[in-house]
Amino acid sequence: MPDLKFHDRGVHLILDDIARHREKPGLTHDALWKAARARGYQDILLPIHGSDTRYEGYLCLVYQLASGRTVISIDTGERMLAVVDAFDSLPGPGAKVRLTAIFAGEAEKWVVKALAEIGCGLALRFDTDVADKRLGDVGWADKLRDALARARKAENGVTSKLNMQRMAIPAIDVEPPFKDQMMKLDEDMRKRISSMPLTPDEEKEKSKLRTQEQADAFFTKRKAKLAEQYRIESVTFREKSIAELRAAYDKRKERNDKLQAEIDRVGKLLSENLANVELGSQAAKMIERIEAACLPIVVGDMNPVLEDPQGRFKEMIETIVLLFELASTQRRVAT
Repeated sequence: MPDLKFHDRGVHLILDDIARHREKPGLTHDALWKAARARGYQDILLPIHGSDTRYEGYLCLVYQLASGRTVISIDTGERMLAVVDAFDSLPGPGAKVRLTAIFAGEAEKWVVKALAEIGCGLALRFDTDVADKRLGDVGWADKLRDALARARKAENGVTSKLNMQRMAIPAIDVEPPFKDQMMKLDEDMRKRISSMPLTPDEEKEKSKLRTQEQADAFFTKRKAKLAEQYRIESVTFREKSIAELRAAYDKRKERNDKLQAEIDRVGKLLSENLANVELGSQAAKMIERIEAACLPIVVGDMNPVLEDPQGRFKEMIETIVLLFELASTQRRVAT
């Protein structure tokens, strides 16, 4: 990330710009400082626009101006930044975002990309008055705990079903590649032929051997016989047996490949399922820390999560993790 550079006068430059556009800088001033102080900051900085300038943090303020421009503030974990621009679209406060400086022709622009957003019917209002911060949040934590518990129970049921499916899959008989099998069969055939005993006629002929020349001739003849036997059997093996063995091998391989694919599928689902159960357990513990931080949570329609907690499990986890990060990075507990 490039060196961070900021205007010395910070937010006053935004207010001066707003005043030139006759957009009530006083209201913007109040909203900016309420959001900053809610996060524990005593200063708001205006970043200098430049190529490759980029910041990541939590969106704390989305303040719409009459001109269609919007004032936003972002908590980077080290600083509270504020910029004003005409943004195409913006997530709600609390979202984890990336703020990037770009040039549209010769014009300087800021672009905001959402990395994670608050869901589950919850929202954050960092610019609200302190006395109003907890007016809308009654019961949200208990509702999330209940939804998480039901989602984890459903996931545990899925675990049992997946384990039963895994145990029902037949075992796979591992066998060497077809080429290796054929080489082994050929080697066995060579050994079998080379170790064939003498026939009765050969035994009689061998008993009559008297000289070395007779012995050499006998064994040369026998080697030629064995070589011819190997040639005959190998031709039959190549022309008939290999094709039959290959067909049987392909059939077994097709079955094993299907079984392995099913094992992999069930294993992947089981791994994801167990991860969900663990995530649910961790998320339930995070809620207590979120409550203690007294974040300015505004509750909307939580019914979709409450009615289908398993289907909305990912949304719950992402929301709780994001709220936990906001609670953990808050510089002081808002009062």
